[in-house]
Amino acid sequence: MIKTYRRIPADPAEWFEPAEVAKAKEYQRPLTVARAISLAINAAFLAAIIFTHAAPRFADVFSKSSWIVRLFAVVIGFTVVGGLIDVPISVWTTFSHEKKWGFSTETPGGFVADQLKGLVLGLVLQIPLFLGTWAFIRWTKLWWIYGWATFFFFTGLLAFLYPILIAPIFNKFTPLTDESLGTKLTALANAQGMRIKSIEVMDASKRTRKDNAYFSGFGKTKQIVLFDNLLSQSHDVIASIVGHEIGHWKRRHLVTALLSAAVTTFLLFVALRFLLTWTTLLHWAGVSSIKDPAAIPILIVGFAVCFPVLGLFSSWLSRAHERQADLFALDVTDDYDAFVETEHGLSTRNLIDLAPSWWRYVRLSHPPPAERLELGKLWKAGRATV
Repeated sequence: MIKTYRRIPADPAEWFEPAEVAKAKEYQRPLTVARAISLAINAAFLAAIIFTHAAPRFADVFSKSSWIVRLFAVVIGFTVVGGLIDVPISVWTTFSHEKKWGFSTETPGGFVADQLKGLVLGLVLQIPLFLGTWAFIRWTKLWWIYGWATFFFFTGLLAFLYPILIAPIFNKFTPLTDESLGTKLTALANAQGMRIKSIEVMDASKRTRKDNAYFSGFGKTKQIVLFDNLLSQSHDVIASIVGHEIGHWKRRHLVTALLSAAVTTFLLFVALRFLLTWTTLLHWAGVSSIKDPAAIPILIVGFAVCFPVLGLFSSWLSRAHERQADLFALDVTDDYDAFVETEHGLSTRNLIDLAPSWWRYVRLSHPPPAERLELGKLWKAGRATV
């Protein structure tokens, strides 16, 4: 029996040529450096905000009395400046590195539009959350419990509304027009008791040549989304990918992930409770009380420090979910060859890291390609012995 909550030993050399492994490393290495630089810049930015008392000084320009005005000033100023800091790395990634490797199809106009949309969306989502959190902080000492409940509810609401309100802001979605493929995928979903709203094709090619698919939504908003780049693959490959996505739904992974998020975010807010009542840190930030929204940078530091640590558990759970979805796809399609073609093709076309380090592995949301292929091999061997 395959144990999906454990790492499956796998040798990349068994599944990939040395040149393929080297090519993926060559592509990934600069991205790793870019992420490290971005992390360092953002850490320096947060430190500067706190130790120069920038947040309270900026808030004082707008209001010394109304905490709501101060909150708006701090959130908007922090979001705008923080967004601008990330732009140079994004420009290099999109127009230099990704173009060099033949992936990026982004235009300057499209890039600017995405940045502006992301900025506005970030403000629309963040302001209500911060407003609610600081209302609780000013109202009760149990603010961290109410804040956690609000954050968790908001996360679930976003998962429900994402395919309806958020995704269409950035991409165009059209119904799948390939009738034979649509029939095949619908029959695959129906056979598992899944009633989907639609099978949509996303215009991913306006930004990238990478291909993928995903499942999103709850209840009547459930839909399968295919990158338009993926339609060049065979119907069997696409069915294998969609079978994987149906597996996530059938195994209730979204519900499990939300419950996991409830636990991890609760621990996060416990940590934030101590962080925001740490008198020395408040003094360093130039804030006399956590009731002042100028303490928001401290909250963000807490998120920045705690989330990666708590995220290790989420990553481990996600890898287990991916293994389960892979097994489900193999079971419902009964097509080992298509599974191998899918995993090998996606990983080599998209230049996924084929031999990640241990540290990179524990942060991955998906098992490495060789491990997924090894899982398929174990599935096949088990079928042969039945």
